[in-house]
Amino acid sequence: MNISPGLEHFINEAIAKSKRDRFVGFLSNPKGHAKFSKSLDHELVKYLIKSNFTSKFQQSEFEQNGDIYCSNGVTNNSVDTMANLYGKAPWEGGWLLLNKSGTIAIYRPEGRIDDELYIKL
Repeated sequence: MNISPGLEHFINEAIAKSKRDRFVGFLSNPKGHAKFSKSLDHELVKYLIKSNFTSKFQQSEFEQNGDIYCSNGVTNNSVDTMANLYGKAPWEGGWLLLNKSGTIAIYRPEGRIDDELYIKL
């Protein structure tokens, strides 16, 4: 799993304090990576700080380079824009798409296309 500094920043700023250490711990080893990936299906949504939710992003924000993390364990290994990665996101399973700095993100829980969350830190 490709652990970016942006993912670390996102976890430290977007996850409730009570669960932050747990999610940071997921990034430290391959077994934790698998747990983080599975959390993208349903668990992550429970711990996101709701005051960071926003409406859709401006097109210029969506054109930033980003990373995608999917519940099936797939991450991108190339440089691509958030817009292009969004188009490649799987229809099944949960995923988290964020810019390289981890300051904006789109999170979609498993099976909930209408429940995408736009997050700005």
